[in-house]
Amino acid sequence: MKNMKIRVIVSAIIENSKGEILIGKKSSNRGVYLDAWHIPGGGINVGERIEEGLKREVKEETGLEITEIKPIIFSDDITTKLKDGKSEEIHMIFLDFKCKSKTDNYIPSDDLETLKWIPKSEIKNYNLTPPGKKLFKFLGWV
Repeated sequence: MKNMKIRVIVSAIIENSKGEILIGKKSSNRGVYLDAWHIPGGGINVGERIEEGLKREVKEETGLEITEIKPIIFSDDITTKLKDGKSEEIHMIFLDFKCKSKTDNYIPSDDLETLKWIPKSEIKNYNLTPPGKKLFKFLGWV
């Protein structure tokens, strides 16, 4: 545990003009929670402000610009990360936000290969990451 990496992760529940939320799936060969649906987000960089990191991660993963950013909850998880064919344990601290997208037109990235807008009421039908389950349970959606 002494050599375990710690990452601060910013994640966004992004709502479109129809009130739907955006979820995505990672490529199967790198990252964490490979068989689960994620909300967009990622690690903030050293010296990067939290909101700047959130906007950057959302833009990188979805091509979307976000507004009306509001914090929801924070949590953490210790899991295994796959990178370059090797696995390592990582302690992730999640800072979760709600926000709106300026447009509904997303662009999948190499990190989130599959993206889709879904009604909030359908989130319970998806295999979510453990932190995602905590978040949506906190919101009363699952």
